[in-house]
Amino acid sequence: MTEPTVTPYPETPAAVAAAVLDQVEAHPEAFYMGAWVELGAGNYPALLASVAPACGTTLCAAGWAAHLTGWHIVVLPDDDPVEDIIVVEDDGTESVTRGSVFAEKDGERRLIGQVAANVLGLTRTQTFWYGDPETALSRLRQIAGRAKDEHEPDMDAGTGHGAYEYR
Repeated sequence: MTEPTVTPYPETPAAVAAAVLDQVEAHPEAFYMGAWVELGAGNYPALLASVAPACGTTLCAAGWAAHLTGWHIVVLPDDDPVEDIIVVEDDGTESVTRGSVFAEKDGERRLIGQVAANVLGLTRTQTFWYGDPETALSRLRQIAGRAKDEHEPDMDAGTGHGAYEYR
């Protein structure tokens, strides 16, 4: 008999979206769409993947998606130099940018929004990180296969600016 496989992190877009929704519903005080992440003193300068957010730490939908799939969320102190971060385009080409807020896993640094788009199965024009909390939660519910209504954003009508048009 083989040992069962244990998956510590959600692996499908629906499972990731459901995990984010579950955390936001359980800890609404830790959900804030105004910044990728704001780390409380107990997590600064990094929210490790295996650690629950400390009091005062907030994450946007993208931050939660990255955190819940095993990425450390890093915010460098203001006096630290910026770090190189890999940017992966929808076509798979890579480039490097510099920044002080990023996701890190296995020594690789990525933009938080790109990690989230990847784990949620979205392209750049389908992201919703720059919207309001209601839009983000609505999109997560749609990806997770949870209840939706006719007023939810249409993911195929993206404007290319992270916004969605309503049907």
